[in-house]
Amino acid sequence: MAQKTDNVFLTNLIEDLPVKDNYRLGDTTSLIYCKHGSLTIELEQRTVKLEASDMMICMPRTLIRSLRASSDLKFYMLRVKSQIFDDIFMECFRMEPRWWEKQNFVQTNPVMHLGKYQQQLVESYYQFLSVNLISTMSVYRRHILQAIARAAVLEVLNYMEEVLGPQDEVREDPVSQGDFVFRQFLQLLQEYKQEREVQFFAEKIGLSPKYLSEVCKQRSGKSASEWIAEVTVNEITHMLTTTNMSIKEIAYRLNFPNSSFFCQYVKKHTGLSPVQLRRKV
Repeated sequence: MAQKTDNVFLTNLIEDLPVKDNYRLGDTTSLIYCKHGSLTIELEQRTVKLEASDMMICMPRTLIRSLRASSDLKFYMLRVKSQIFDDIFMECFRMEPRWWEKQNFVQTNPVMHLGKYQQQLVESYYQFLSVNLISTMSVYRRHILQAIARAAVLEVLNYMEEVLGPQDEVREDPVSQGDFVFRQFLQLLQEYKQEREVQFFAEKIGLSPKYLSEVCKQRSGKSASEWIAEVTVNEITHMLTTTNMSIKEIAYRLNFPNSSFFCQYVKKHTGLSPVQLRRKV
């Protein structure tokens, strides 16, 4: 049965899987859990196979070259607007140094085999979401559904933490120069959230702004300036919604020249004034 809202889509029907070849996913992130049978997916760079107790994370705009399901396939698929997934990753970006590691883990290891405890969690979340999706929809119900979807994604990140092991036991694979530069840039973004010029970060790394932006674009699909703006807006939103600081105080804390310029920046990147953003979130 397929159930959905504007931000959440839940199904266990094979006909809801993409059937045409060379299909590019939209701006959503999908969690696909194989309960029985198998599902073979040919991606742009590799072919992956899901068997019983496997879960796959399909990132936004992933190219599906082909998808083949066994006749006995039973599965659950949760698809959420990518903003929910991105917001959680940005929370991790603020809180912990392993953000890049988890981000990279999702990209390089889209399929994870779940133990019995994680399988029980999947079943529980599916039932919980299903019950809430058939309830009368209201503003509160929509928020509840988004909260459950967020919790499900956080469970996946928590499982990654278990798979990756303790911080001091991590042995990273060799990385390319581009990956190393991009990682340096992300670490600097955590440290200097009040800086908004590509030039500043490029000088810290010892590169030209143009080259830094090219590396960011190749590694993430976003330029350096887009990353800076995303982190800045995320930090502004966090401060607006978790503190009682005034607009002027937040502008000062994030090194904006004045409140007027700060308000213009927020309006440009969110379409809302700081006051409207605080109320909406």
